[in-house]
Amino acid sequence: MGLGIRTAIKGMGKNWRVWFARRYLVVSVGDNCDLRPGCVIECGKPVSGQNYRGIILGNDVTLCAGVVLTTDSYKPESGIKIGNSTSFNRNTMIQGSGGVTIGDNVLVGPGVIIWSSGHEYSGMGPIRGQPLTFAPVVIEDDVWIGAGAIILPGVTLGKGSVVGAGSVVRKNVPPMAVVVGNPAVEINRRE
Repeated sequence: MGLGIRTAIKGMGKNWRVWFARRYLVVSVGDNCDLRPGCVIECGKPVSGQNYRGIILGNDVTLCAGVVLTTDSYKPESGIKIGNSTSFNRNTMIQGSGGVTIGDNVLVGPGVIIWSSGHEYSGMGPIRGQPLTFAPVVIEDDVWIGAGAIILPGVTLGKGSVVGAGSVVRKNVPPMAVVVGNPAVEINRRE
């Protein structure tokens, strides 16, 4: 989505932002979503022959100012799917090239990064010319991700888990686990 469209969305009221996303983007917006001024949805329509799921927002999803949802059509599984009653605090970025699925009742703190693709770096030649890698991210229901956490490609956060502020999650997190640190390690259980 170009800068002009971002600026137009920022200036629109809540109902207009939802209407615009539904009409012009590969976006499904559920009922009672709160797309606040300054949130960015970068998801254009695919060209002929491309098939990907775009961005799907469940009911009662909140995107605060500075939240960026961005995806593309590199692969059929590219896209972002967000469940019901999930909220994203300011300046969170979700990149869905490898596929991101987020469950219901998830709380995401400010400045969180959720990334589903990367670059190879082992081959010869410049980094810019290295191939892309893709791995889906799955965040199950009732997860809390603290401010500034980074969720890397290929990670699953189990149901009811908690990720501490500033943590870097490189490996799957079991259900109900509390993880902190860089790299994130389990320090407690919610049971």
